[in-house]
Amino acid sequence: MRYFWRQLSVLLITCFVIGFVAQSYARVYVYETPSGGSLITDTKIRKKGYRLKRSYNTKPYRSGATSAPYFAKTIRSQYDALIVNTALKYDLEPSFVKAVVHVESSFDKDAVSKAGAMGLMQLMPATAAIYQLNQDHFNAEKNVEVGVQHLRELSDRYGGNKRLSLAAYNAGEGAVARYQGVPPFDETRDYIKKVMRLYNLYKKEI
Repeated sequence: MRYFWRQLSVLLITCFVIGFVAQSYARVYVYETPSGGSLITDTKIRKKGYRLKRSYNTKPYRSGATSAPYFAKTIRSQYDALIVNTALKYDLEPSFVKAVVHVESSFDKDAVSKAGAMGLMQLMPATAAIYQLNQDHFNAEKNVEVGVQHLRELSDRYGGNKRLSLAAYNAGEGAVARYQGVPPFDETRDYIKKVMRLYNLYKKEI
């Protein structure tokens, strides 16, 4: 009987570990499309003309999970497909959007800042409301959709200037107007530096 319970315990632990891993990891697929472009998705495509170039496992990233500074290296996030496809939808560089998500939330969809910013792209309630997102702020798809829309509008407003777009995303458009450029805030300047550093790194991967 003691042997039975010991074996049962091992089985239950094994099932728990397998279940945990299944929930923590996601699979990302990179396909070449019939037109020669690339499509990144978390779903297998079996349509004619789509060629699988590569695939990889990802997992949620937490900045505290590594001894290296979180902004110092790229991360394979489980939200890669969502980020890339939403960025392309709004004609923004996926590497730029991913860098913003990386710095904003470290790919934690449940992240909340001290100021009340929420989700992957750390949306403030007022900003989310402008785009009719009044609830489900932690829904990854909705959060990224609104965040990318906001970045698109900022990019248009500042003529594609990434530094000014990031300054406005971080400190607000009012601050950029008041200082006629990047505000002299240490937090904002550090934010821009981190995002641009990651942007240049992600350009080599996406």
